[in-house]
Amino acid sequence: MPEILVIIACLALGAGLIVLEALTPGLSLPGLAGAALLGVGTWLMWKNYGQTGGLITLLAALVFTSGAVVLSLKSASSGRLSKSRIILGKSTPVPELDSEESLVGLTGEALTPLTPVGEAMIGGRRLDVLSEGGYIPKGTRLCVLRTEGKKIIVRPEGSEQ
Repeated sequence: MPEILVIIACLALGAGLIVLEALTPGLSLPGLAGAALLGVGTWLMWKNYGQTGGLITLLAALVFTSGAVVLSLKSASSGRLSKSRIILGKSTPVPELDSEESLVGLTGEALTPLTPVGEAMIGGRRLDVLSEGGYIPKGTRLCVLRTEGKKIIVRPEGSEQ
């Protein structure tokens, strides 16, 4: 009986990590870990309950995970997640600045991990920013490189261009 609990935990955690990967662009670790856990759960089911159990588990894992990813992405496009400023691509308004271009060259700090999108405190304002490269950890000092419309592009302070 305990092995079935391990199998269920592997499958549930694997599916959850894959959904997390679908909702957080820029990260690959949750997706890889999720796929590995789904594989381990399916292999354990195959080993302990035979070919039929393994095939049923594989099919169920594929259907469930695909459905969960579709529902998550649908929520990101039209549900509660769609109201997120980051998904909408809207910046926090900065009324006392003439334009986002006046931010270029300012420094600040990442308030959230940038994956590559997140929030930073720049010029005394909390702003949605986009990292020039990939992941930037929370608390990293940042420099504004440029703006592209409402997008504020940053990189870690002191890094090479």
